[in-house]
Order: sequence, then structure tokens, then C-alpha cells
Amino acid sequence: MPIAVPKSEKLGRRPKFGTTLFQRVVADIRDGAPTLTAIERQGIDPSTFYRHLQRQSDLVPTLQAAQLDRDRVRNASRIEDAELELKRRGIDGWSEPVFDAKGQMCGERKRYSDACLIFFLKAHKPEIYRDQPTTVVATQITITPEREKNILREWRSRLGATDAPEKES
Repeated sequence: MPIAVPKSEKLGRRPKFGTTLFQRVVADIRDGAPTLTAIERQGIDPSTFYRHLQRQSDLVPTLQAAQLDRDRVRNASRIEDAELELKRRGIDGWSEPVFDAKGQMCGERKRYSDACLIFFLKAHKPEIYRDQPTTVVATQITITPEREKNILREWRSRLGATDAPEKES
């Protein structure tokens, strides 16, 4: 009969999840690695990692903060590239080929994007080009059932669906 030995006392078996492993995963994520890649680099299965994370929910904010930091850095260059492309399409434009009736290219024309120009102006001059709030004035109108019928008859006659409406008294 085998002797029962607690998991921590088994030879060659260390617990896979610990604070040092977690800190290494967080450091990899902050360095720009995708979350699953950072977990797998440490030699742990993602399901094991997330199971331990569920048990130690105080670690979740640290992981989320690392992911947000990584995404801010990643997205900063993407946003800069998108702004340059927005400027290029709205202000600089692009060349588009022009073809004749035979399908032969006979020249080029410059094209611009009005929508890109609008977004560019909104981003760089918001004090002038931002969307202005609109005020809607609500009015109280009471329409009696008889008046409603007359309005509907009038519109039906305008659209040619019925004869002329009866005049109100």
C-alpha cells in the first residue's frame, strides 16, 4: 500500500503557480507580449494560470493594469499611423487612375476624402469644429381624435389615396 505524501513534499514537484511566476508573467505582458504567450513562456498552461487567478482574485487588478499599459504602448504608434493616414487622405489626397472607353489608362486624377478632412479638423481644432450640442424644444400639442382623423384624411388626399377631405367647422 503506497504511503500518502502531500503534494508539496513529493520529489521533483513544485507548485506551478506562485507570486514569482505571476510577476514574471506580468513583466512579460508589460514588455509587450500577448497574455497567452507570456503565460506559456513561463511553462504553465493558461487554464491553470486562470484557475489560480480565480482563487487569488487580488491579483486580477495587477494583471489588468499590465494589459492596459501594454495596450497603451501598442496603440500609441497605431494611433499616430492612423492620424498620418487621416491627414494624407483628407489633405494630401491620392492619385487614382483614369481610363478611356477602350479601357486604356489615359491619366490620373487627385482624390480627397471629405470625411477624413472633417475628422482631422475636429481632432486638431476642436474649439471650432467639434460637434455642437443641439437644443430640442418640446411643445405640448393636444390632438383630439376627431382632429387626428381629419389630419389623416387630408394627408391621404394629398397623396392621392382618397377623395378630398371634409372641411372642419
